[in-house]
Amino acid sequence: MNDQACKVEAAVLRHEAVCPGFYCLELDAPLIATKAQPGQFVQVRVSRGLDPLLPRPISFFGIDAAAGTVRLLYAAIGKGTQLLAELAVGEKVTLWGPLGQGWALPEAITAAGEVMPVFVAGGIGIAPLLPLAAAWAKAGQPGMLLYGGRSQSLMPAIGDFEALGVKVALATEDGSAGHQGYVTGLLDQVAQASGEQTPLLYVCGPHPMLNAVQQAAAARNWRCQVSMEERMCCGLGACLSCVCKHQAEGAPWTYAKVCTDGPVFWREEVIWDD
Repeated sequence: MNDQACKVEAAVLRHEAVCPGFYCLELDAPLIATKAQPGQFVQVRVSRGLDPLLPRPISFFGIDAAAGTVRLLYAAIGKGTQLLAELAVGEKVTLWGPLGQGWALPEAITAAGEVMPVFVAGGIGIAPLLPLAAAWAKAGQPGMLLYGGRSQSLMPAIGDFEALGVKVALATEDGSAGHQGYVTGLLDQVAQASGEQTPLLYVCGPHPMLNAVQQAAAARNWRCQVSMEERMCCGLGACLSCVCKHQAEGAPWTYAKVCTDGPVFWREEVIWDD
């Protein structure tokens, strides 16, 4: 566990379905909320027993340090998250966090005023991008969201981004909203919208989507950060179950632990195995 992380019993303040199969969980966790950064995550213990044994890694969807609360957006697709979906208001859940390395925030970007942030999400990958979008909106640059999903009915949080002033473009596989196809089909809109600014892409979603977007960014010479989605056991860097191939500039490649070295990396740091 890193120096900033702690273990807490967090009370459920609000828990609601936001679209079919997707839930938003608001928790009272001041010790975590005051330390959390966009792009980091928590390990959530979803059962009081031994089944399932392992906690589940879930990204921060909302961070309110003043109120001492965090929000988690998740999809109930397996036994652990289905158990999580049964939590009622007033119950408590065990959290470890905040964990991992988060996004590059506006103050860390050289000449941020000359940069247009572009948030690129696929499915549940929308979750860690909202706190980042809030940080950029606070800095006066709300930017643009490119969001892809199977259907409009399975795309939560669009209104949260619009409330921040983010320009939203959608891609759906079934054609129910926006461009019919994959989110990569929206990238041409970025060049049109950016004008004199240089796009900076922040990407989270399934691995094939990450790979496709980073290739497109490389071809256009756009800076790009990716949040890697890998299966995790401990979330603390001990078990080595979540490694990815990583190469620092001028160094031979090695394995990086997504849970502690990431989950956010610059696109050129990741070796993408097609």
